[in-house]
Amino acid sequence: MRVPYPFFKLMACALFILFMSFSATASASGYPEVTFIFDASGSMWGKAGATTKIEAAKAVMSQIVPSLPPEVKVGLVAYGHRRKGDCKDIEVLILSGSDDRTALVEKVQALQPKGKTPISDAISIVVEQLKTKETETTIVLISDGIETCAADPCQAVKDLKQTGIKFVMYVVGFGISEEDTKQLNCLATAGGGTYLMANDMESLRDALNTVTKGIEKKVEVEKAKSVQVKSKTGLGKITLRMPESTRKGMAGIKIIRVSDGKVIKKTERLKAETTHPAVSGEYAIEYLFATPNYGDPTVTKLGTVTISAGEIKEINLGGIVFNVAETLKKGACVEQVIIAEAGSDRTVVTVNDNHNGYYNFVPKAVLPGIYDILIHYSHSPKPTQVAADVIVKPGQETVVTLDSGIAFKEVTGTDISGWDLISLSSEVISDKTEDEGASIAASPLLQARPPHGNKSTLWTPYMVPSGKYRLLVHVEGMDEPLPAAEELIIEKGQTLIFDSGL
Repeated sequence: MRVPYPFFKLMACALFILFMSFSATASASGYPEVTFIFDASGSMWGKAGATTKIEAAKAVMSQIVPSLPPEVKVGLVAYGHRRKGDCKDIEVLILSGSDDRTALVEKVQALQPKGKTPISDAISIVVEQLKTKETETTIVLISDGIETCAADPCQAVKDLKQTGIKFVMYVVGFGISEEDTKQLNCLATAGGGTYLMANDMESLRDALNTVTKGIEKKVEVEKAKSVQVKSKTGLGKITLRMPESTRKGMAGIKIIRVSDGKVIKKTERLKAETTHPAVSGEYAIEYLFATPNYGDPTVTKLGTVTISAGEIKEINLGGIVFNVAETLKKGACVEQVIIAEAGSDRTVVTVNDNHNGYYNFVPKAVLPGIYDILIHYSHSPKPTQVAADVIVKPGQETVVTLDSGIAFKEVTGTDISGWDLISLSSEVISDKTEDEGASIAASPLLQARPPHGNKSTLWTPYMVPSGKYRLLVHVEGMDEPLPAAEELIIEKGQTLIFDSGL
C-alpha cells in the first residue's frame, strides 16, 4: 500500500519535536555542584568514638560521595596532608566540576594527616575555581579544629561572598571543643549555610547526609523547571560584560578551543558588552591588556566555559579604578603594575610600563574576587605591595586610592647603591620549622635599586601604603646595610621626604 507523502512529513515533524524536547532536557546545566574541603591536619589522628577521626571521615566520605545525585558534579581540596608546620600545604586534588567520584574517594583514602589547619586559604582556593560558574556550588568544610595559620576565616568568607561568586558554605565540626565552635559556626553563617557538629562516625554520617539532602532538593527543583524549546542552530554563545571605563586598557580577547588549542576568535578592543557565537564545546577565554609603544599585550586567563547548542554562558567582569596622586604617578621607574589574588603570589594581571606608562593606572577589568595591587619598580628584586584586599564585584567599579609614599632626599657625600623599606607592622616570618623555634625579620616591602647605574631614580617618590617603617641604606663597599631610620611614619595622603643625613 502506498503511504501518502503528508504522513511522512507529519512523522518527521513529530520526531523532530521529540528530539528537540529531549535535547533541551538533557542539556540542562543548572544543577548544583559540591566541593569538599577535607581537614588532614595532624590532629585528625585523634579519637572519634571507637576509631580515629581520619579513619571515620574516610569511611563516611566513601559512602556519601557515591550516593550524591548523578547530576551533581564534585570537587576536593585537602590541607595539612603533606608537610608539618606548613601553612601553604593546601592541594586541589579534584577540580570543582568533576564527574570522577571514584577518583575523589581514592584521593581521600590516600590522605595521611601531618600538618596545620589553613582554613582561610583553602576556602579562597576553592572559591577561585568558581569565578566563571553560573550554578551555585555547595562548599563543605570538614574540620576538627579552627584556623591555625594566623588568618580570620570568617572575615575571609564574608569578603568572598561580597564578590558575587555563587557558593554556599556548610561546616562540619568534627570532635571539636565548645570554644572552637564559635569560629566554625561564624564561617557557616557568613557563607549562607549551616554549622553541623559530629563526634563519631555515625554523627559525621548524619551531618553529611543533612547537607546532601539539601543538594538533592536543589536537583529536584532543577528537574522540575519547564524548558522552553527554541529553534536550535547548533551554536551556543559567550557573553562578555565589563564596566565601560575598563575598555581603555583593553587590547582584545582570545577564545581558544580547548580540545585542540586553536584560537577560534581574536578581537581588538570591544564594547562593554559583546556576544560571541561558538559551536558546542569547551573554550578558554583570554583577556588581553594593552602595552604602550606597540608592545605585545599581556594576557589574563578568565578560565574555561563549556557551551551547548542554544546555550548562553555569561562572563561578568568588575573593574579596578586607580586614584593615584600625581606626584607618585610621575615618580620612580615603574616596570610593571600587577594585580594578584589577595594574600598569594598568583598574578592575575600584569601591565608593562614599556618606557611609557600610558596604561599603568587606567582602569583594569578582572573577574569578581579579592586582590592585592603591586608595583614592580625597575631593578627592584621583587614587586612592592601598595594595596591589599581589594574587593571586586561583577559589573561594578572598585576605586583604589594610592596617595602615600616616600622619597629619599638625594645624597651627594656618600656613594649609596640602594635602600630598603621594611614594614614594622609585618608579621615576623620563620625560615625554620616550628620545632626549631627560630625566626627572622620580615623581608623588605620596597627595595630601591638604580637601573643601569642611574642613581637619580633613588631620589624619586615611591608608592607605599601608610604605616610604620624601618629604613636601611646600602653603601658601596660595605657588606651590611646601615640602619638609617628605626621608625618612620608615613601618613595616608603623604609623600614623606626622608633626609638620611649621609
